[in-house]
Amino acid sequence: MKIGIIYVLHGRKTSIPQKLANIVKDFSDSLDLPQAIGMLEGQRQTLEEAVIALEEQMVDKIIVVPVLLFPATHAREDIPQRMAASAAVPFEICGTLGTTRAVYDWLKKGLAEAAERHPTYPIMLVAHGTTHYPEPAEQLERIAAALRADLHREVFASNHLGEPHYQAISGDQPYIVQRLFFTDGYLAKKIGFWFENNRPQDVLLEHLIDAEAVHQALKERLEDAGCIR
Repeated sequence: MKIGIIYVLHGRKTSIPQKLANIVKDFSDSLDLPQAIGMLEGQRQTLEEAVIALEEQMVDKIIVVPVLLFPATHAREDIPQRMAASAAVPFEICGTLGTTRAVYDWLKKGLAEAAERHPTYPIMLVAHGTTHYPEPAEQLERIAAALRADLHREVFASNHLGEPHYQAISGDQPYIVQRLFFTDGYLAKKIGFWFENNRPQDVLLEHLIDAEAVHQALKERLEDAGCIR
């Protein structure tokens, strides 16, 4: 059976998130398989164009890898519906990347280093969040619980959309703040600006998810799907 892989990025209405696209392409270049990158938003390099590109290579099945952190509307509705409408061959959709060991290990390493520099500060994770599905908040809370156990530090999960909201933070106690985003785009910057303007005592970690963690997370998902070993 000839397998093709589509990496699905969120995209932007007016542009392609080039940094993340380059990270994914660097990974795909390491595999000898039919592959394509498709965007959920915008009119360039769309998911449907990625499907066409793979079907022109006569693949028998498409493995879809959402390059998203948590399973909200894009992962649960948009990708399945658009794949069903456009693909003529069977397809399988992998899980989102936030629950991979690679993302957790990246988080733990960076937060352990920050916690060592600030031994009395609790940690706050800030994710995109959603008001439509409970799973993203549940997954984020499980990550926070695992970090509490591994780092022996209070770790709080918060969201931009949904509860608990990051702006509900109160008191003078400084926090180590980790935003969970792939790129330093509009929303990650907006959250950062809020902390800088309203809570200058907090330590806002600048590093976002790096290329090696993304590569390892993609590798995990493709191993889970049986595409690679």
